[in-house]
Parts: sequence; structure tokens; C-alpha cells
Amino acid sequence: MFRIDVLPAQRGDCLWLTYGTPDDPHHVLVDAGPQETIKTLVPALEDRIRALPGRTSRVELLVVTHVDADHIQGVVSLLSGPGRVKLFRDVWFNGFEHLDAPMLGGVDAEELTLSLLQEPGRWNKAFDGEAVVIPDVGDLPVRTLRGGLRLTVLGPTHAALTKLAPEWEEACRRAGIVPGQGAPVRRRSSVRDEFLGFDPDLLAQAKFVADRSAPNGASITLVAEYDGKRVLLLGDAITPEVTAGLDRLGPGPHRFDAVKLSHHGSRRNTSLDLLGRITSKKWLVSSNGATFGHPDPECLARVVVTQRKPTFYLNYVTDRVTDLIAGAGERYSVKLPRATRDGGHEEGISVTV
Repeated sequence: MFRIDVLPAQRGDCLWLTYGTPDDPHHVLVDAGPQETIKTLVPALEDRIRALPGRTSRVELLVVTHVDADHIQGVVSLLSGPGRVKLFRDVWFNGFEHLDAPMLGGVDAEELTLSLLQEPGRWNKAFDGEAVVIPDVGDLPVRTLRGGLRLTVLGPTHAALTKLAPEWEEACRRAGIVPGQGAPVRRRSSVRDEFLGFDPDLLAQAKFVADRSAPNGASITLVAEYDGKRVLLLGDAITPEVTAGLDRLGPGPHRFDAVKLSHHGSRRNTSLDLLGRITSKKWLVSSNGATFGHPDPECLARVVVTQRKPTFYLNYVTDRVTDLIAGAGERYSVKLPRATRDGGHEEGISVTV
């Protein structure tokens, strides 16, 4: 058994991985959405965790891919109560102490730090408390969780963490936060944008302009393997980091049973060059389109023209993806959340690998 639940995190990411046998399931949580879904998503996560046996270490691993609000703010809330870090056997998150610079920080990161400092032995435990990062040379880090899930870290690099320094330091300066010492939770807001039309052949020709965001460049990216199945989890990773990591796995293209598109399907995080290194039938899109209108049709079009009849798994059905859904057929297919009696759809989708 190997399943990925793409949970309703609106503009953010929240993935719940289940692997193992029906009698002995294991779980991994990757990110937990933005501030906007704290009232809905976080209680749902609490229900999942509450249903698991044991007093501590109920979830094998929590991965906070990077410091962007739509990935980290739900984690800040989820871990804000006393004793909650103990529910996770390990937490992978690159904080102040893991960055290669003398003076770093970040508001959401410091909020999470305040919780993790209560249980430092569970912070990047699989890396002996050091950064979740790939070496400049040599083999990529590989960790195997209880129950047999094998995780290969493809990024970030030390250089990517260092590049994050100026933005993180400035965020701390504006908020009056001392890096590394933690900070109280603050509320945020966001804006919305429009979704463009969908014509794969035309859109795939659009010029690729790479994402240069330092937080996205420092995103933890993973290959998750279990029982002969491989899944690529890209967080919000930028293309150069992912391609470099894939090249270090060996000659491609690399086959995956599912791929979680980077940055919610942003046009700036998935290039034709990157897709030439990957083959997969299942492509996971985690977004309700809020703030930036993701997924971008250019990204989806690149998948269509480079893959053999891919299937897109959407955890939301909104006007952002109506053109994509309408165009499904011979070249690609779309899987949607369960339909409701009123003709709409539920939020979230489960993907069997």
C-alpha cells in the first residue's frame, strides 16, 4: 500500500502519505498549507493524527519543505500546542541554525522554530540535527523510514540555503525578531489572480522564465520509494536545483509513478528541459488557484507535450482549471475530487501509487 492524499490547502501544499500494510500503516506529512486554511485543514489533520495509535511518534515524519507562507503557516498552527512536536518521530525543516550564514531568520520560520526548540531531538533527527541538504559532491542523502519508505533528498544545496540569507534576515529585521530564538504566530492575508486558457501546443512554446525565489530554491525535494513504487515530491523547488539533483541520480529519464508538480504548477518552476528528465503517468496539482492563479496552463501544457497521456490529479475544482478539464481526452486525462449532489466537488483527492 502506498497512497498520497493531496489535502485541501487552497493556494498551498499539504500531502499525507500512507505506506505499509493494512495491518501496519505508516504516515508522512509534507507541509500544511497557509493561514487561510488553518480553520479547516489543521483540524482535519488533527483528526487524522488523533485517530492514530500511541501517545507519541504517531507520524513517522513531518517535512516542512521551505519557509513560504503557503507551506509553513499551517505547520506553525499544528505544532503550536504543548507536546505536539512529540507526535512526529522526526521533523525535517531547515531553520536558522542550518543556514550557511551568520545572521539569518524569517517570521514564519521563527514561529515554527519556537515549537521545535521544545523537542530539539526530533528536529532533523535523521540528519543528526544538521541541515537537510545535499553535499556538493558525492552520493545523495538517502533515509529509510520505519515501515520501509525510502527517501532520497534531491535538494536543496548549501549554496541555495546561503542565498536565502538576505531575504530571511530582512524579514526578521522588519518584524523585530532575533534569528534562531523563535517568535509568536502572526496572521497574514493574500490576494487572488485569474486563470488563463489552455491550448497545450501553443502554451508549451511560451518562453520559460525561471523562478529565482530564494525560499523556493531552498525547498526540500524528495524521491519517496516503497514496494517498487517511486514518487517525486517537488515542494516549490526551482528548476536548476531539481535538474541537478536528478542528474546526480544517474542518467535519465527517470521514471516515477507520480510527481507532485513544483510550486502548485507554476509556469516558472517546470521547464521542458526538466520534464525531459522525467517520465510519469500521474501528476499531482495542489492548489485552489488563490493569490497566483495556479496551476499555470503553460506548466500543464509542458507536461502534456512531453509525457505520454499523463493524468492530472486536482485537489480542487475551480474556474482556474475549467479549460484543462474541458480539454481532457485523447492526449491527457484529469482526475477530480468526488462529486457532490449539488453538481460540485469535494475538496482534496487521494492518489493510489
